[in-house]
Amino acid sequence: MLWLSGPAGKGKSAIAHTIANWFSDAGGLGSCYCFDRDREADRRHEKIFSTIARDLADRDSGMRRALVDTVQHASALKTTADIVQQWQKLLMEPLQKLSESTVGPVVIMIDALDESGAAKTRSDLLRILSGKLQNSAVPQITELPKNFRFIVTSRPLRDIQKAFAGAEHIRRISMDDIPPEVAERDIYAYVSKKLEGLSQFGSEKFAALAKKADGLFEWARLACESIESPPPGLSSDQSFDVIVSRDHIKREHLLYDMYEFILTEIMRKDKHADREK
Repeated sequence: MLWLSGPAGKGKSAIAHTIANWFSDAGGLGSCYCFDRDREADRRHEKIFSTIARDLADRDSGMRRALVDTVQHASALKTTADIVQQWQKLLMEPLQKLSESTVGPVVIMIDALDESGAAKTRSDLLRILSGKLQNSAVPQITELPKNFRFIVTSRPLRDIQKAFAGAEHIRRISMDDIPPEVAERDIYAYVSKKLEGLSQFGSEKFAALAKKADGLFEWARLACESIESPPPGLSSDQSFDVIVSRDHIKREHLLYDMYEFILTEIMRKDKHADREK
């Protein structure tokens, strides 16, 4: 398992979805399961391995037959919220019936693990991913077919760090370890591509945005959106000027400042629309 960690806004999800799209095109994506704190009411943490199992069944007829055999005489498995049972009965046992040549290289993406709820909510999931299940009858993640790989992204929350600590099958890459100049170069490449259709924008403005982003990919994405589709009453150039001239603040508050700018412009747009009525 690869664990890609880093603070909010660093671009973990962008990387995850880029990898997922690449593997999907190559035919090797098993599943891409994304958590979202705005969808906690959906209780997605209770559906993770049943969903992954269905995704694998959709791509592989052997997995589909094995999954059908599993649930044929145990209908309750189709709707169980017990993810340890899902892991064992819907994923591991069917997979162990398949040969590697049948399935091929497979990547399973779990994005934004930190948005799966509270620490208590994801405790079983962390035990599964870290290979620390206490029930010896349940297969561990290290018993997956050797052609399977998990990629997990999250903020480095305490419970996640504690669970993954010492697990030899987990390789961690922290986005905080990326040198600032590399992050700035990558963001420059991103903004120059996003804004290439604006003839008045060139390398000087791209560099200003990349520097202002301070390594936060999400800030750069939001900035490009506000420049491409500027708020009412502002041109793309004016939106750019407002964004890059805002007071310099600490990086941890940079995203909040961008959200404030966007919300302020939305409210101004609403007032403008009301006046027109």
